[in-house]
Amino acid sequence: MKRLKEELAAPPDESDRSTHAPIRLATAAVLLEIAHADGSFSPVEDGNVTTYLQRVFALDDASTRELIDEATEIRNNTIDHFALTNFIRKNASLDERIDIVRTMWRVVYSDGRLTDYEGYLVRKLADLLGLEHRVMIDAKVSVLRELEAS
Repeated sequence: MKRLKEELAAPPDESDRSTHAPIRLATAAVLLEIAHADGSFSPVEDGNVTTYLQRVFALDDASTRELIDEATEIRNNTIDHFALTNFIRKNASLDERIDIVRTMWRVVYSDGRLTDYEGYLVRKLADLLGLEHRVMIDAKVSVLRELEAS
């Protein structure tokens, strides 16, 4: 986590110590935190995280797996929700942050149920990402409609 904090604080041209840009690492770590919130990391959750990372960051399978491995290391050592979300908040547009929260909802609903802790964590992270409560709820509703349609 110390390395990520240093990367998050470094000017963009000096932050390339990792294979992946800090915004990618921060986003992946936040999504992994959500995916593990219920105590397990299912293949469907992995698929949701992987698909999101590949789509948003235009990564191939190998790069995505490497990013997830690096983000897992960050998450396993210590997760600092504020540092990660603050970095994302400063470096991602409102639409990008909303898309991250939609992905959080997809991940938590991928096993067909929402635990109290998962709901709490999505709300907390959405708030830290600077999203109003109604925007977070709109993201949730859109994901639930998407899941009903499929």
